[in-house]
Amino acid sequence: MNRGPADLQGSKTLNELWARYKGEFEEWLSISRKVSEKTRKDYMKALSYFFVRYTIKTGPDIKKFLDKEGNKRNIANGLRVFLTFLAERDYLDYDIAMIIKKRFIKARQVGVKRIYITDQELKEAYEEVKKRGFKKQLLFELLVFTGLRLTHVVELMNTYEPDNLYIVNDKIARYPLMIVDRGNKKAYWAYMPLELAKKLTRMKVNYKSAQDWPQYKKVSAATIRKWFTTFLARRGVSAEVIDFIQGRAPRSVLERHYLNLTVLADEAYSRVVDELKKVLEGEL
Repeated sequence: MNRGPADLQGSKTLNELWARYKGEFEEWLSISRKVSEKTRKDYMKALSYFFVRYTIKTGPDIKKFLDKEGNKRNIANGLRVFLTFLAERDYLDYDIAMIIKKRFIKARQVGVKRIYITDQELKEAYEEVKKRGFKKQLLFELLVFTGLRLTHVVELMNTYEPDNLYIVNDKIARYPLMIVDRGNKKAYWAYMPLELAKKLTRMKVNYKSAQDWPQYKKVSAATIRKWFTTFLARRGVSAEVIDFIQGRAPRSVLERHYLNLTVLADEAYSRVVDELKKVLEGEL
């Protein structure tokens, strides 16, 4: 039988991979993904149910049986995260995992509301966070200026080494990060204004506590990240470069274009950094 691009490797079924790695997956959910205990239990229960009832050999199998289950969110989202785990640990080919996720897994939408924030709402939240102390203000500024996830900003603050900072020009600097999101560890840059970089020191930050630090009305770490994406896109930065700056670029892109993307990101970030600063200064 000719194997299609959405077939699993070798003769393995997804059920076999689940049986072999579900314990490791559950641990990974708590440690690497930092999901809540409720979400972890929901995913494990939903996937255990799904793999007992159905045998999964291909992407179309997943779609067929998800449809049969009414595209329940915990099953669909659990499958997405499980595929990410398999790709990250090299238990399943990255490209196969991504094809299956994008083409064959769609959760039923139940009252999903996308939240977007304005420049003014961000500025208002910043003024509030500044009252909470320097460490919380610094985390907020890093979220705004890097566009990275909270997990990666917290890691940066906990492991910061001044000698690793790279000064690009008189306006911006970038700091190397190793992020485990796609496949094995991959290198990314945390971009920031030079004056912010000069304020950085290593400081102990607890991720769970830090989740509340940037919260103010609609503003959160997640909405700041979305805001950053939109801000750069409206100023003509390409989607590929935005993904690179925000640590979202897939492994295959990094392997082919890493150096070129770094040059493009340096140029793009240098172009928009003054406007980013003006948002927090209330000048836009």
